[in-house]
Amino acid sequence: MRIILITLALLISACSNNGSISEKGASAFPYRYNQELVKAKPIKKVIVANTSFGRPVMSHLRKADSRVKRHVKEYLQDNGYQVLPEYHFENAWKQAIRSYGQPYDPSTGRIDNITWQRVMYTAGQTLKKQTDADAIVFADVIEHNAQHNNGLQHLARFNGVNRKPMLRGADKSIPLGFDWNQEIKAASLLVNIYNIDLQRVLLNYGGISTTQELDTKKADPVWVRRRKLLSSEDDIEEAIEIAFHPLIKMADYPGKEQPYETLLNNQSAESEPAQ
Repeated sequence: MRIILITLALLISACSNNGSISEKGASAFPYRYNQELVKAKPIKKVIVANTSFGRPVMSHLRKADSRVKRHVKEYLQDNGYQVLPEYHFENAWKQAIRSYGQPYDPSTGRIDNITWQRVMYTAGQTLKKQTDADAIVFADVIEHNAQHNNGLQHLARFNGVNRKPMLRGADKSIPLGFDWNQEIKAASLLVNIYNIDLQRVLLNYGGISTTQELDTKKADPVWVRRRKLLSSEDDIEEAIEIAFHPLIKMADYPGKEQPYETLLNNQSAESEPAQ
């Protein structure tokens, strides 16, 4: 069986092109969804993976990632899906790593793609044999570049959302010539769903919030990491609704609806995980 993996180009385009888009809807990621697979093999029981799809979550976002995953499980349950215990995936993944080794090398920050594919395939086979899960859900918080604009509200637009700049300090006034087009960091939810045969059902992103705020205590304001990361429940819930569309239909979805994939054009195999 071949493993269905997301291509590197898709991840790079989603993480780098969202800061200068002029409309909220235009910043939404062009999702990939295979309705044909879902109709052929309806998804009722899922396992939410406790590991990332590709590179591990950045250390300063780990607590937020765990919190987002809890919201994801609740969202799936609220929409009629049965969420199986995550230890099923954890055990299968650890067993595969014992056989093939850890695919991620923290010293270089890179992933050995061959090892990753072997681990993924073996874990998938174990889950297929030992559980009645219909699909595996990867729901990861990723950090990427974004930009605020020069409009009246200086909104940052990325992956289907608008976010106002956050300020630190008592002085809320910003110098007239401040460059709002500087690149800053933002966080989004990346959702990859594969059926139990490791065929990709859904790939989508939902913007959560910026991870930097403007420190106005200095004469020249500078962007610094926010003290409280991804603290807004509303932002998290909005990101989840966007990222799971159209598997779970979102009312007033901000982006352009995409043509559904078919069994013929579904990504299947020798592509790479995120680097």
